[in-house]
Amino acid sequence: MKNKDLVVNILRKKTHHFLTISLIVMVVSLSMFNFIFAYLADQYRSINKDYFNNSNVKVIHVEGKAEGSSSVGVQLQDENDINDLLLENGLSDKAKAYPIYILPTIFDDSLEKGYSMLGLSEELAFLVGDTCTLKDDSICIKETVEDHIDFKIPIIEEKDGGFSSNEVVDKRFIADEGAKNENAILIQSIPNNNQAYVNDKEAIKLLKTMYKDSSDSFEFIQQSQLDKMIVYVKDIKDVDSVGELLKKHQYYTSYTFSSFENFSVNIGSKQVILMILSIVFVITSIITAVLLMINFLRIQRKEIAILKLNGYDKKSIVKVYTKLQYNIFKLIFIITLLIYLIVYLLKLVPISIDLFLLIIGIDILVLLISLSFVYVLGIKKTSNMDMMELLKKDKEFD
Repeated sequence: MKNKDLVVNILRKKTHHFLTISLIVMVVSLSMFNFIFAYLADQYRSINKDYFNNSNVKVIHVEGKAEGSSSVGVQLQDENDINDLLLENGLSDKAKAYPIYILPTIFDDSLEKGYSMLGLSEELAFLVGDTCTLKDDSICIKETVEDHIDFKIPIIEEKDGGFSSNEVVDKRFIADEGAKNENAILIQSIPNNNQAYVNDKEAIKLLKTMYKDSSDSFEFIQQSQLDKMIVYVKDIKDVDSVGELLKKHQYYTSYTFSSFENFSVNIGSKQVILMILSIVFVITSIITAVLLMINFLRIQRKEIAILKLNGYDKKSIVKVYTKLQYNIFKLIFIITLLIYLIVYLLKLVPISIDLFLLIIGIDILVLLISLSFVYVLGIKKTSNMDMMELLKKDKEFD
């Protein structure tokens, strides 16, 4: 067989102008695809981060209920009532109601630092902070250097129509840190607030300790410390349906998307649209590359006829043109990635470098699929043509 690399170089030079134009078109096409794909991928990731993977937007606050022409605050029984309502409507596996308690302030061992206390289910610990556990005998605060913290628990006295405390009880908690000042439990942010969180069982124990001398029933005390109910929805796509169900049954609700009709459905639709657009751009890039290279092979029919006259068989011609196409696609790949890096470094377009490896993979996939189509529809088909067909269909021989 003749020197394949030498023949490839000769063929490349003989079609210099068309090949140059084709290279420019394919580089521009693939570069545009890279920039658009990077943008769409960033949008897709943002939607997941801000909505689908953001637990805060899946929380519905329930703070009361309408009863006839009047309204009442949230009641202890509402936890069971809401969960029964979810069960009746086939939503019990998608959402669940939890009580939130606000407790009187407790103090550190020195009595110099007070902590605002919230009690909630251990199942909601992730809403408070990534490192909070809310296990029994544990407390989660913003930051601590100790594994355990001793607290002074006030014993509440009812006096002259108010409350006071002249007695404290020592209580040691396992200390977790990482509680966020701004989270899905607290609607309003309180800067520099010493907020502490315990699970609901610990909250009940603390209330029993604090009000051990009270003449009121513990159910009354528990009700008085109940702040609200939180309904946590597992999937953002179900937030609208759960919210509408609660509103239908006269519950006063507050959640991120309550002012937007079918917002969660629209977010899901936007995600699907981004995926479809990405697929369309992939297909468009492949079609562009395939059509240009097949047209290049059409122009090359004269050269293929000459190769056959010089003793090249079909197998040898296929190898020569496969090598030529491979070199062309490799050059396009390198130039395109260099353009992406240059644009990123010069900050000409808001693209992300952490998508670079994904871009490399997608570009390789696009070019390999394109090369496969060119091989089947162009190289093999053209190399199988006989001499008369090659010469007859080439405009240079008309």
